[in-house]
Amino acid sequence: MEHLFLQGITVNDLKEIVNEAVVRANLNLKSEKPQQTSIEQYLSRSEVAKLLKISLVTLGEWSKIGYIKSYRIGNRVLYCPDDVKSSLKEVKSLKYRRG
Repeated sequence: MEHLFLQGITVNDLKEIVNEAVVRANLNLKSEKPQQTSIEQYLSRSEVAKLLKISLVTLGEWSKIGYIKSYRIGNRVLYCPDDVKSSLKEVKSLKYRRG
């Protein structure tokens, strides 16, 4: 451990410097925290079905199978937009592959 010798600084000045550093560190932590989805940003079953152009029955089956993650709040089933996007998978076609 290194030793630190402070000369020419008062205790109050040191407290102020440490306080400012802690405040800056807290602000950095708050800005780096990922934003959580609020309840208004979740999608209903009908919204997801329209978005994916599928029926509500198909959406229910996909939720049971686990293709799309759903959340239940009371009697409502809601979907996070990020989960809907991540459930989509890229299809790689080899038909037009050049090589």
